[in-house]
Amino acid sequence: MSEESVTESTESTESIEATEVAGAEVAGRGGRLPLLPPDALDEEQRALYAGVRATRLLAADDAGYTAMLPDGRLLGPFNVMLRAPRIARPLLEWAQAIAGSGLAADVREAVILTVAAHWRADYALYAHTAGAVRAGVPEAAIGALRAGGTPHGLRDEADIAHRVTAALVRDHRVPGDLYDEAVAVFGTESLVALVNLVGQYLNTSALLALFEVPVPVLEPAA
Repeated sequence: MSEESVTESTESTESIEATEVAGAEVAGRGGRLPLLPPDALDEEQRALYAGVRATRLLAADDAGYTAMLPDGRLLGPFNVMLRAPRIARPLLEWAQAIAGSGLAADVREAVILTVAAHWRADYALYAHTAGAVRAGVPEAAIGALRAGGTPHGLRDEADIAHRVTAALVRDHRVPGDLYDEAVAVFGTESLVALVNLVGQYLNTSALLALFEVPVPVLEPAA
């Protein structure tokens, strides 16, 4: 054979056809789960799909990130949720209850980016970077949050929320002085909401990690 084994078997058959065209373009940008077209959904999935569109997709549009393709296929964790609508439906209700708890937008985004950075959850980082910009979080602080670092320039509430979240996801305990500071600023009810937001995005980040959900790659406008 030779000629360097036919140039290493034509560079290992062009690196196994560019790793099967980059995992069939990362399974149509759904990661390990191909994106489901709306006309392929069963009755339970259609009901969940309608609920996602009426709630989470409105939030995505408001924040300026993409959660649905023009053909109606859902992206990110929502494509995953369609596989288990009986579990996803109460999760969606939980998310809506947390969203209505009164936590300020910059507080929410600081919490979410802190969790997503710890998990390296690409889609959540993509989506909530847009959300953080919309909420007025300073650009340098967003960069630090995305990198899992210490952000500067946050409002006091958002800074405390970040520190509480980092303590929970990294150390699994909150020191007494930080707890006292958080209770003084948030009160018990809002602190419960904050911890539930941490839990929501631990769940979301785990789904994104398991199914290797990527950020969307959209066609440029013509």
